Amino acid sequence: MIRKIREKLGENQLQRALKIHVRQKDFLNISEIRSVGIIFDATDPGEFEKIKNYANKLKQAGKRVHGIGFYDAKLIPADLSWSKTDFDLFHRKELQGLSTPSSPYIKTFITEIRDLLIDVNLKNKFPLRYIAAMSYAKCKVGIDLPENAVVHDMLISIDPGQGTDKYLQQVDVYLEMINKK
Repeated sequence: MIRKIREKLGENQLQRALKIHVRQKDFLNISEIRSVGIIFDATDPGEFEKIKNYANKLKQAGKRVHGIGFYDAKLIPADLSWSKTDFDLFHRKELQGLSTPSSPYIKTFITEIRDLLIDVNLKNKFPLRYIAAMSYAKCKVGIDLPENAVVHDMLISIDPGQGTDKYLQQVDVYLEMINKK
């Protein structure tokens, strides 16, 4: 109950911040993209593995990739493994009063200008929405939800129930469609 109230207040604060948030927008074909940020829910280890595989695919294509994952619990389990150079994970204890992430590495992720931000927040968790909204990425891609219209530049219309693999496949399809320079 308290968490929902905090998220609602955080959403109001986010909407005000978006009115003054300025960034340079650019749509690039997947072949022209050099740097990619990925934000995702890391709570399910199976979903995290899908994100790691997708990041590896992008890296093999010559992209610089870094991801931020939200583990929706008070602590991240010790048996969860990831490469610190490729991913940063945060948990509920790292959220400020209005459910906004506050860690320095998240602030760095937000302010770094990337060619593309892929939002794999299929469950629409507020801390990840906040990162996506405040990011300075040139192009932001996310799932087509009403609240994402003001956050993302490109919305992928897919039922969240179809899963991460289908969503990422559609992201690739639409990034290929963008005209090459």
